[in-house]
Amino acid sequence: MENVLIISGSKTAADTLSSFIKENFRCNVKTAETASQAKGILSGNMAWELVMINLPLADEKGLGLAEFISEETSSACMIFVKSEMYEKIADMADRYSIITVSKPFGKQMLYQIVKAVDTAIKRSWSLYEETVKLERKIDEIRLIDKAKFRLMQYRGMTEEEAHSYLEQYAMKKRIKKTLAASEMIDRINEQYL
Repeated sequence: MENVLIISGSKTAADTLSSFIKENFRCNVKTAETASQAKGILSGNMAWELVMINLPLADEKGLGLAEFISEETSSACMIFVKSEMYEKIADMADRYSIITVSKPFGKQMLYQIVKAVDTAIKRSWSLYEETVKLERKIDEIRLIDKAKFRLMQYRGMTEEEAHSYLEQYAMKKRIKKTLAASEMIDRINEQYL
């Protein structure tokens, strides 16, 4: 986890949470006092892996902000609520995958929760990166297949001949097979289409 946003109407609570996160997780922490301030920060270019909201906030109850974060960003969202409000808010928060923590809580409990969120974030990013790699590979296969299809359609080659032709073209020019496929598609398009 690299970036954490803490939203709290209480400066003391914000400072305490900020110090705790910096000490235990070695990440960048930014604080906001209101929901409108937080929305301004969230709309910036920085990616926030975790947003912590200490309820209540001065300009809104806070659950609306948590729902906004859950729906409009990729950030994990955690809200801290008074114990008497926990049951009421937890049911609504569950629908939006918002982590609800009852106040007061101890440092050990907070550490365990944030550590679990950090682990989930790392796992999620790992899966995301793997998905991106697979999507790139699929795009490469599609491009190569498109080039082979054009060679088969306009040059009368079999699939094996088209495959071999693309490989030889790429080796001869010392370029990647995908670049060779792209060049081949462009050449055929110019010549026949």
